[in-house]
Amino acid sequence: MRKNIFLIIVLSTVCSFSQNIEIKPYIDYLNTIEKKSAKDYILEKFKTNDIVVLCERDHSDISQYELIKDIITDEYFKENVKNIFTEIGVVNLQPEITNFLKIKGLDTVYVETKLNEFQRNASSYFIWDRYSYHYLLKTIYTINNNSENQISLYPSDSEFDWKIVQTSEDYKRAYEIEIEPRDSLIASNIINKYKEIQTENNKKALIILNIRHAYKVHSHYNNGFIQQNSGKYLSDFFKDRAFFVLSNRPRFYINENKLVYELIQDGKWDGAFKYLKIDNIGFDFKNSIFGEDNFDLQNIINVQKYSDVFDGFIFYKNIENHNLIDFYEGLVSKDFEDEFFRRFKIQMEYFENTLIVKNLENKDFQRKILKEMNTKRYRKYQNFENLIESRDKYLTH
Repeated sequence: MRKNIFLIIVLSTVCSFSQNIEIKPYIDYLNTIEKKSAKDYILEKFKTNDIVVLCERDHSDISQYELIKDIITDEYFKENVKNIFTEIGVVNLQPEITNFLKIKGLDTVYVETKLNEFQRNASSYFIWDRYSYHYLLKTIYTINNNSENQISLYPSDSEFDWKIVQTSEDYKRAYEIEIEPRDSLIASNIINKYKEIQTENNKKALIILNIRHAYKVHSHYNNGFIQQNSGKYLSDFFKDRAFFVLSNRPRFYINENKLVYELIQDGKWDGAFKYLKIDNIGFDFKNSIFGEDNFDLQNIINVQKYSDVFDGFIFYKNIENHNLIDFYEGLVSKDFEDEFFRRFKIQMEYFENTLIVKNLENKDFQRKILKEMNTKRYRKYQNFENLIESRDKYLTH
């Protein structure tokens, strides 16, 4: 009998955590709500809203795009939503990308060539290196190639065309004119295209914006600066037809010229989900302890709580399962190398990085850069161990 009691104690220690008092209110709330998967939660919101704005995590995180793949592959999405707008991807490429993704039966090599082309020209950077964009484009092409219901993708970032940029002065003119009003331009691109494509039977769209761009408020800072956010413009236009969703992610800020990552609410949220072994759920912020928490994703002074900025929340995969991927094989193909280094040099001249400009003349340096660009790099968030510690301190055996 004493042996059995000892075994029970050991097993309970190994298999469960004690309930830390600081995360107990979150645990209690999660125990009261209906458990809907992140996918089902997003699809459900389309039944009561025309627009769902999803706040993207780090651009490189592929796990969130695996969720997006599940959402847009669903028959309900293909039949009733159909439209996706993204912050990533310059608007001047919109017609070509939108049309290409609907052409069926193309040779796989040609498809890959075109997707790489879209990736390279996606932004004002000399190249867009986040693999998630290629993944999304290929996902949509595959869905459309195997379905009668076609999904339309509308990249909506401010206009930029490397073909007209020949010098750092050209870059300055093309780049800086789009920076200050960028969020209003993104929102305008989305709204104008939405007005063009909406019909009586097709008024729905998924809009994917990164971090503050997805806020339904502008960002007011202590120094008096007001940062315009695309989400605020979209909220003003769509009003209660739009629903804004945050996904679990670290917060980040600059400290002494270093990028510092921390978990929301010092890890309490993540701790509660791990305690309950929940890694896939969605719920509204309204009338929830999560929505009532002080907004700490960024330090802005014009909001009090999370429900002021977002309407809902999805928790999809614990932070150790967020997989960030940069670069991939074929990103800089042989026939693109000269153009790649031309752009690289121009952008470094603009930022006055004379060391890199000089190194670009070195063949060994060029080979090193090309190898990096064409090799997938898997990584975790910076100071990843600290993020885990800040969560797990609420979980004691």
